[in-house]
Amino acid sequence: MATKRVKKTDVVSPSSAELRKAVEAIAIQPKSGKITLLTRKLFNVLLAVAQQADESGDTYRALLSDIVANSAFDSNDTALVKEHLRRMVSVQVEWSQGTSSQKPGRKWGISTLIADAEILEDPATRRVWVEFSFAPKIKKKLLDPVQYARLSLQFQSQLRSSAGLALYEICVRYLTNPSHLTMRETWEWWRPILSGTPDTEAGDEAKREYKYFKRDYLRPAIAEVNAVTNIFVELIEHREGRRVAEIQFRVTERKQPMLALDEHPNVFDSTLVDRMVKIGIPLKEAQSLYADSEENRIRAALQLTEQRMRSTSLPPVRSAAALFKDALKKGYAPPLEDGAAGTPASARAVAGSVAADDPKARLMDEYAAYRRKEARALYDEQGELEREIARTSFENDELPGLGAHLRDDWRRRGLDSKLADTAFFDWLARKTWGEPTDGDLLAFTLSQSRAA
Repeated sequence: MATKRVKKTDVVSPSSAELRKAVEAIAIQPKSGKITLLTRKLFNVLLAVAQQADESGDTYRALLSDIVANSAFDSNDTALVKEHLRRMVSVQVEWSQGTSSQKPGRKWGISTLIADAEILEDPATRRVWVEFSFAPKIKKKLLDPVQYARLSLQFQSQLRSSAGLALYEICVRYLTNPSHLTMRETWEWWRPILSGTPDTEAGDEAKREYKYFKRDYLRPAIAEVNAVTNIFVELIEHREGRRVAEIQFRVTERKQPMLALDEHPNVFDSTLVDRMVKIGIPLKEAQSLYADSEENRIRAALQLTEQRMRSTSLPPVRSAAALFKDALKKGYAPPLEDGAAGTPASARAVAGSVAADDPKARLMDEYAAYRRKEARALYDEQGELEREIARTSFENDELPGLGAHLRDDWRRRGLDSKLADTAFFDWLARKTWGEPTDGDLLAFTLSQSRAA
């Protein structure tokens, strides 16, 4: 079998590459196995490698160190790549042109993401290579697409959720469309595409209601895409009576300067595996958890577990590994932005009053009010058990650090107290979406200017 090598230097720079991704490969629906953020990222990197190759053949190769976007690699990185390659060979996906409509002439197919893969070490240079191939039926569409979207792998490196990356890929395709509107489909059709989870593995039926899909996937994905990419995405809901039946997105190019992007992004973050091992999870299980889960959820669950282990006011943790896995599985550790640090509500209030005339302070106040409103809507959508858990968590985690007057007010009147109400929904917003980033503020400013 001929081997298709990359150009002259045998080096591919995933962070700077532009990928021509076939429309059939964008809105892919998993039918068995889960498509995680890392699965999508790695698949795109492999596609970019193959598209940059300059000779004919069926097999493609790249240095392992280039694929993990790191100048140095170790056995853990190799194990992570192996785990994802296994999943890419086993995950079955449906390929289409991005619509559920059964129109004449439409084609449908099912296959795995890649056909096979190998990791090889050159005995002379000790360099490690990854070799892979695609299924013959889809190879030409993937590598020489007729209809495609131009994706920046640098933007994909900044996205921290599978839903965010999937939404970015879909919406970029419609950026040059005269209507700037994506396809209009039932929200049930969008769910597996954005979540990366087959309907058969979606779990609790109640969590498959639209309000949960919107809370857990749509809102975070839209905010993320608007914060770090070159496009601005708006959700359009089409209702039948009071029920949201179909959704689509409006896509426009962002004119304002974007946030600075990391020039040397990592496709894999092996430090998360190391942190899991440190709290007592066996290495192989940690690698499997990393391959199956979203990075931002792993970070949040690790942060919650590590903070709980350091707590001196609560009973000792019996099993940090069990606490972490439970938090990761149930999602009660909300994803937090990288580098976000919690700040006591009292300190934020003082800072806000001191800088009331500062433009950024006013923007922060407006954004805080907006997030409190969003948090209240989320709280109202939950069942009584979920609301009770939220109130108990607030009492245990946040209330002890607040002033005596506010603590007393909460215990006497609960959410009937305006002061306690504000503190609670400020806390719930941070717990759900993390501390506001510059990207959040930029997206909020843009949305406000559009509404004006």
